[in-house]
Amino acid sequence: MAREHAAWLKLAHSATVRKQQAAFTGATELPLTLVPTIGGMGGFDAVRSSGAFCVEGCMGERSGEVCQQMLVGAERRAARNSEAVQFRCPAGLFKIIVPVFVGGQHVGNVLAGPFSQQALDRGTLRRLTHRLRQWGLEKRLAGLRASWRYSPLLSDERSRSVATLLKLFADYLSELGNQISAREPRQRSPLLKKIEAYLAENQNRSISTRDLAQRVRLSPCYFCKLFKKQTGLTFTEYRRRERVEKAKRLLLDPYRRVSEVAFEAGFDSIPYFNRVFRRVVGCSPSAYRASVARTIQDKRLTI
Repeated sequence: MAREHAAWLKLAHSATVRKQQAAFTGATELPLTLVPTIGGMGGFDAVRSSGAFCVEGCMGERSGEVCQQMLVGAERRAARNSEAVQFRCPAGLFKIIVPVFVGGQHVGNVLAGPFSQQALDRGTLRRLTHRLRQWGLEKRLAGLRASWRYSPLLSDERSRSVATLLKLFADYLSELGNQISAREPRQRSPLLKKIEAYLAENQNRSISTRDLAQRVRLSPCYFCKLFKKQTGLTFTEYRRRERVEKAKRLLLDPYRRVSEVAFEAGFDSIPYFNRVFRRVVGCSPSAYRASVARTIQDKRLTI
């Protein structure tokens, strides 16, 4: 997992990525922040250092604590379904969060906002004042008004467009992160080499953790701990990634249907294959095939 998080740090400090963040803000009027996973390395301290203003709380006092709770819930929903999630902050404004996966690991998020979808009328202000009172923030009404005053107003259609742009940006970061992670040197232990050789010989068989643990003469529990320590992945996730790599090779054949690739790579379900492939690679199998085809065509044109 350290490799994946190292890739995320490189993304977050990339001059190119920062230019893209600035371009997004210029086009949408929304701040765009790269936020590390709250449950990952550094927790909220890492999130604060990323410049995620909402974590500090735009209304002062303990509004930051409430922001953190809402951000945690939104992050979990987004990561669980690998999709954009729109949620409200304590000030009643909206934000959109999209997870970024590198090597199948949730390493960070892109966060846009805040914005409103209606004017701050009396009814809305009354409801928000009641919520502030429940949180012990009734004295922060001036901060709430200021947050609304300086946040852009987006229609439903425009907020959906923003979510689409964020998802595309998150997919781009995932693909770039996977490339960075793949370039990092990895030392493979004799045990891991033995496991990889056995899996290669039996790639078309369904192999359980217990079967493989017996093969290398370890207890299943110790095998799982050792495997995770050496690879940064669970055995199940490792197998998924191996199958995705095989699928990527098979997709190079333009005459092979995606469904054939899925089953030949070891997946039992097309929707599951699409979901895992997107999470690991950062795009769908069809999009990956089209991207590779364009790259090959561009190389031919330059020869």
